[in-house]
Amino acid sequence: MPFETTTDALRSPLKVRTAFMVVQHENGEWEAVADIDKPVTPEHPATVIEMKFGASEVVSDIEASKLAAITAHQLMAMTAQMQQAAQNQSIADRLKL
Repeated sequence: MPFETTTDALRSPLKVRTAFMVVQHENGEWEAVADIDKPVTPEHPATVIEMKFGASEVVSDIEASKLAAITAHQLMAMTAQMQQAAQNQSIADRLKL
């Protein structure tokens, strides 16, 4: 649930365990930014729908990156297995001669 702040609450630091920002760039892309000190100039205050959609987009991007890394790792492992099998076959073929 979004945390609604009052003007007084904005003046004193909010003590939290960790923080990041989700921003939507002018081109429509969403990004999670760990540097909360990075200056931003929003066109308008975020709506709850924008918060929900932006968070969802960031989660989707993280999951896609994770899946891509897993796939790349599996492909590298498969390639190594295929190279080993080819070497074994080459050795077997030479021993038959």
